[in-house]
Amino acid sequence: MEEQSLTLKQEAEIRAFALKLREEKKLRKVYPMIVFGDKSAGEKDYYIAYMSEPTFPQFSKFMAASKKDEVMAMKTLAKDCFLDGDKELVDNESLFLFGLMAQLSEIIATRQSLIVNL
Repeated sequence: MEEQSLTLKQEAEIRAFALKLREEKKLRKVYPMIVFGDKSAGEKDYYIAYMSEPTFPQFSKFMAASKKDEVMAMKTLAKDCFLDGDKELVDNESLFLFGLMAQLSEIIATRQSLIVNL
């Protein structure tokens, strides 16, 4: 498979829009997630979803759902955290399963932490 990438101009535009969304919606973080399309299948060059960090209720809903069905839990998380962009990444099974889903772990990654023994 051919390596695909964005131009510096595209990256700058995406970053600027993510910052604008973050300020407008007063969010701690906005994650722009890119999935490159399959040109042979007539898809766009790339799709982008701007995702928010999940709120406590959204994360709780995700954790409860993940005990039953991990894929459906990730789909629910994607729907809940989607802010803007190409909704196809959430709604289209192929784009979601083989594109966006792998990136969603980024928005639920835990911070580095440690316990100090006393």
